[in-house]
Amino acid sequence: MERGLQTIRAMQLDAEVLAISVDHIHSHRVFAASMGTLPYPLLSDWFKQTVKSYYVLNEKGGTAIRSVFVVGKTGVITYINTSFKADKKEDYEAVFKELEKLTNQ
Repeated sequence: MERGLQTIRAMQLDAEVLAISVDHIHSHRVFAASMGTLPYPLLSDWFKQTVKSYYVLNEKGGTAIRSVFVVGKTGVITYINTSFKADKKEDYEAVFKELEKLTNQ
């Protein structure tokens, strides 16, 4: 599924997409340039505080476990996938299904 379409669909569901990475900001710039453009902000968690708080730090490699969290407007996490695969349409569809549930509440 194309990144831009994913972001548009999320916006239609009154959602905001953010990416968080523990990589250095220079790596973020290189990654963003290699993608042409990113339709969402890429935030830096260089000190790994966020990934530790969400329990998605891979202690062995010091990297983040690729994960998706859906946080409702009240700040409650309603969906977690800590084995998210960027190439699996089903993983995106599960996120959109959760966003649709929140939109319809």
